[in-house]
Amino acid sequence: MFNKLLSYTLASASVREFRTEQGHKTRGTINLWINSPYGTGKSSIMNSIVRQELGVIIQDYSTPGLIGTIKKDGIAVIGSIKHLPNTTAVLEEFQNTTKDQRAVMLSLMEDQRYSRTLGFEILKPEHIIEDGFGFVAEGTSLEIHLRASFIVLSMTYQTPTALDRALLSRCVPVFLDTSVTEQTDLFIKGKELNINADEIKRAREELKGASIIIPEKTREAIAKKYQTAKIRPENLTRAMWDFARVAYIEAFVSGANEITKETIDSIEWLVKVQELGYAKRTLTKTAYDIYLFLAREQREMTTTEISEALGLSREYTARLLTTLVKKNLLHRATVSKNIVYWV
Repeated sequence: MFNKLLSYTLASASVREFRTEQGHKTRGTINLWINSPYGTGKSSIMNSIVRQELGVIIQDYSTPGLIGTIKKDGIAVIGSIKHLPNTTAVLEEFQNTTKDQRAVMLSLMEDQRYSRTLGFEILKPEHIIEDGFGFVAEGTSLEIHLRASFIVLSMTYQTPTALDRALLSRCVPVFLDTSVTEQTDLFIKGKELNINADEIKRAREELKGASIIIPEKTREAIAKKYQTAKIRPENLTRAMWDFARVAYIEAFVSGANEITKETIDSIEWLVKVQELGYAKRTLTKTAYDIYLFLAREQREMTTTEISEALGLSREYTARLLTTLVKKNLLHRATVSKNIVYWV
């Protein structure tokens, strides 16, 4: 699940927009927010993404450092944003950003643009228009246009504010916890990033600047998956658009040029990810894997069947299944002397 979400986010980085037949437009990129404790291997994974030239780690969130600034002589200086077009920005320790800094990033995530008014006039105007990037400094304003996907990393979720809720709505949110077993496994085996870098780079190149129409019939099929979803109404439309973005990338990677019913059915598990994420419900990565596995299977399964399918010990699987039942995420019953679980 985790690697799939990462791959979708990375592959979508160069898509310009999604739109309807009626002309409504929305960003084409997928953003992913991962909230998990310190020491869970996030940095190792992101360093691997950078090594494979799939993303850029951003640490300086100040407006001059990120967007750029105007020197006293009137010359515009572009910040680190110049490295981001058609790639993925990795935002580390996002919980430490200020209100103003977060507003900048949220604007880029949602609208692929940001503008600010300066308290002085720019003496030497600057116009840079490139594929996936625009930088315009003129008069008393500085404006940025950026096509990129975002991976947001944080360790804590503070008391919800308007900006926190805005971040939830702009990303596929995943709230992870950790366990002794997972930490021991991380120490022994390390953290591997199982994604196909060549496939992601191919998708970026072929989808660069694409404007994709999602037909009404496709939107109706996606909307049906959300009829009983436990998602607040204010998040529902954005959740469905994220589903459409993921579905298109999944279809593209599988060789199709459009979203089919089979594609929609194959990623129905994303609805469950969104339900947990928007509610800020925390699970360990392994518990997520078990929950989504059962959501995909859509049938009753025993502990042994689940543990064998996922390559886990029966004892560890049993403990996690009990946890998921206590959290009201799974159902449990006895059938023909066997205890079975299902979503």
